[in-house]
Formats: sequence, C-alpha cells, structure tokens
Amino acid sequence: MKTLTALTLATVITLGFAAPAQANNITDSLTETVTNQLAELAGNIKQQAKASLEKTATELFFATGTEQAERYVVKAAEQTPASKK
Repeated sequence: MKTLTALTLATVITLGFAAPAQANNITDSLTETVTNQLAELAGNIKQQAKASLEKTATELFFATGTEQAERYVVKAAEQTPASKK
C-alpha cells in the first residue's frame, strides 16, 4: 500500500510540475495569436478610418466646390447679357 501511495504521490507531483510548463506554452501561443490578430485589426481600422476621412473630405469639398461653381456660372450668366448691351 505504501508503494501505491508513493507512486500516486510521485505521479501527482510530476503532473504538477509538467502542467504549468504546458500551460505556459499554450499561454504563449494564445498570446502570440491574439497579438497578431489585434495588430491586423488595428491596421484594418486605420485603413477604414483613412478611407472614411478621405470620402468625407471629398464629399465636403465637391459639395462646396459645386455650389461655388453654380454661383459663378449664375453670376457669369447674369453679367454676359449686360455686357452684350
């Protein structure tokens, strides 16, 4: 019975030392995977933010530019008949 108890105790101690080593490997692997995914996600967010900013700026500038162009055309059209007289 002492042998069985000693063997069981030795097995438990061995597994106790081996388990943290495996957990460290698993933790390191998960950490590396999550870090890579977060870096990729950050890159995607930066690209989307840049594209959205460019689109918004383009829409604002073209909207303002279109209004200014329309005013200029109307103003020029009003001045043209006056200069023909």
